[in-house]
Amino acid sequence: MELKYSKHSRLLFLAMLGGTFASLACLIFIYNPLGAIIVKALSFYPDSTAFNLWKHPPYEVLVNLYIFNVSNPKEFLRGEETLRFNEIGPYVYREELININATFNKNGSLTFVPRRLLHFMPEYSVGDPDVDTVVSPNIPLLGITASLQESSMFVNLAVASASSYLGSEAFLNLTINEYLYGYDDTLVTLANNIVPNWIDFPRFGLLDRLMALDNSSDVVTININSDDASTGSDSFAIEKWNGSPGLSQWGYEIPKENETIQKNTDCNTLEGAFMGTIFPRNIPKNSTFRLYRRAFCRTIPIVHDGNRLSKDGFEGYVYKPKKNFLASKEVNPNNDCFCKNDECLPDGLGDMSPCYYGIPIVMSRPHFLDGDPNLVKQVDGLFPDKNKHGFFMLIHPEMGVPLELKLRLQVNLRMPNTQYNAKTRPFNNLVLPLFWVELSVDTLPAEFKLYINLLYHILPVVQQVLMYGFAVISIALIFGSAVATVRHLLNSRHKTHFGLNVDYSEIPVFPLKTKVLSPQILIDK
Repeated sequence: MELKYSKHSRLLFLAMLGGTFASLACLIFIYNPLGAIIVKALSFYPDSTAFNLWKHPPYEVLVNLYIFNVSNPKEFLRGEETLRFNEIGPYVYREELININATFNKNGSLTFVPRRLLHFMPEYSVGDPDVDTVVSPNIPLLGITASLQESSMFVNLAVASASSYLGSEAFLNLTINEYLYGYDDTLVTLANNIVPNWIDFPRFGLLDRLMALDNSSDVVTININSDDASTGSDSFAIEKWNGSPGLSQWGYEIPKENETIQKNTDCNTLEGAFMGTIFPRNIPKNSTFRLYRRAFCRTIPIVHDGNRLSKDGFEGYVYKPKKNFLASKEVNPNNDCFCKNDECLPDGLGDMSPCYYGIPIVMSRPHFLDGDPNLVKQVDGLFPDKNKHGFFMLIHPEMGVPLELKLRLQVNLRMPNTQYNAKTRPFNNLVLPLFWVELSVDTLPAEFKLYINLLYHILPVVQQVLMYGFAVISIALIFGSAVATVRHLLNSRHKTHFGLNVDYSEIPVFPLKTKVLSPQILIDK
């Protein structure tokens, strides 16, 4: 009897063990523990790994600068030739982003101050920026004169006289570092002393002014959906920039409670835009985003344009700017707020003057790609090429981080019809290319590769193996114990039917041994 109960116990244990494995397989299928692991691993909270990576992203962001050098300044000023440019570069800098003073707010948002630093990379650059030189239009002279176009004749004549007295020339020969980071200019110094509220810098450098705008102690608030920043389309989107959800320089007005202001549109609204360092997770293919950096002076809409593998082998969504994002309001009504007094710039140009002291700085794509054909015809030396000058971002759809980036934009000076300064008159009605920049990310940081491989490649396989493995084991155990039980029952019945005279008898049974006698013995008897 002990043996029988022991066997039954083993079969029952195997069946229960099979049920346990079946329950585990069902729990994995229903609750998807990997999803909870991903949410926990990528959640933003003080000192979390994801938060620390965001505070100081380990990306290698390269800033490649290509500068337009004037090759025929004398011939142009004499009216003999069209202004001719040749491109020099790249001069490469590594951009370091640090998000400081981060504060988690009770409403699920995060407030911080972004800081960007540039580090020169001589190994990637074509030359030494302290030695190499560029011949450039005198941007302070042209810019200040152009910005005063609508001022009185007296003001314009005063500036023309001052520039002549100070010896300002139409073209300058500068080192690359002077061109980018600043040089002493007598006209700028004079303007800084006379109108410091307008020209608030003593030295002028193009890159210096762009970076000064990007690093002007901006206080940014983004939505982080701290409980589960996963599928919400506004996760990591801007809520406020310096306390405002829009760009006042483009006419945005902060509405009062329950107030709707008609002129507040996507054109001048920052709320819902992204800074480009992180996006929502689990991005639908039809998603569109708006990118913003303060140096752009506007948002840039990007749309999904296919899928492809990154250089690291990860599947990503390709995003490109809308082809008409720099078009006039007749072509793109969303650009309505960028037109002044119903006057829009030619296709392919974006006004940046409200962010740069009223000087008519305009944005375009490099070499006026996809712009008005007349922009290229005005000058010599520009050759737009979609492969060299296109703009794309490759985003990991599940994790929401950039896999690759080629953000290419050009900075230009748009000259109006100046009348009172003979030195600026040859430049009338020209759009002068100054330089173009490429923000480049070619590969993921090692930390991000580890996260993607672990969370989206290794652990999903482990979870599937466990789920199906538990299911197979449970089936094997339950089926095996059932078969063993049936066989045991059948064997028990067999023994009961045929074993009455074998298992027990009170009469001893002796085997009958029959001796077979040979025929010879029988004859003898």
